[in-house]
Amino acid sequence: MDHDQEAVPEVEKAVIMEQNADERRGYVITLQGDDQEAVPEVEKRVIIEEDVDGRRSYLITLEDKLDQEQEKLLLASCSLLKIYPSLDDDEYAGIERSMGWMDFQKFYHNCLSHKESEEETEEETLARAHQLRNLWIGKMISAYDVPEEERGDVPFKPYNVDDLEAVKETFGEDLYRTIRKAFREVRVAFKTGVEYKPWNRGEGREATLNELLDALPKVARPPSHRRR
Repeated sequence: MDHDQEAVPEVEKAVIMEQNADERRGYVITLQGDDQEAVPEVEKRVIIEEDVDGRRSYLITLEDKLDQEQEKLLLASCSLLKIYPSLDDDEYAGIERSMGWMDFQKFYHNCLSHKESEEETEEETLARAHQLRNLWIGKMISAYDVPEEERGDVPFKPYNVDDLEAVKETFGEDLYRTIRKAFREVRVAFKTGVEYKPWNRGEGREATLNELLDALPKVARPPSHRRR
């Protein structure tokens, strides 16, 4: 009986520890051997991984919202060009003005800075860059290669999110944002029918919505009233 009286508190402690462990994501802390130290480390790792996953989901959601806002700005710019074509008096129609254009140099430089091995040759890097660019051009074409009368509302995400996240993890933010921007431009092109981005001739770059609005009074003057 004396032995049982001493043993009961230890059993109670074990039960309490098991209950607490169950509350902490279902892991049971036992009182045997090395498990006493190993299980808490597993729990810490799980908590950290869940925290990372949570932050990753938050960042993806935030990026989606920013992407949607940028798309709205581009949509507004292209809608202005549709109404007032004279806003775009730049005759330059270089390929970089095309909606959805992805510069090969972006792919090449990112593949160059993220080689698969130290032994990768220049030819192999070039081939990898071409392959990656062609892959995403193909995804873009397949997403929007439907008859005009069947397009309807263009979906916000016509690509696999995991595929694009893999680009970010492998090649970094620069190429990731280049691809997202290209899809954003193509969505706007389908919605508006505008093939070329608004252009700032003086600085040789895409014009902003504010720049178009500043130029609007020059091309949208109200009709003058003649005196009788």
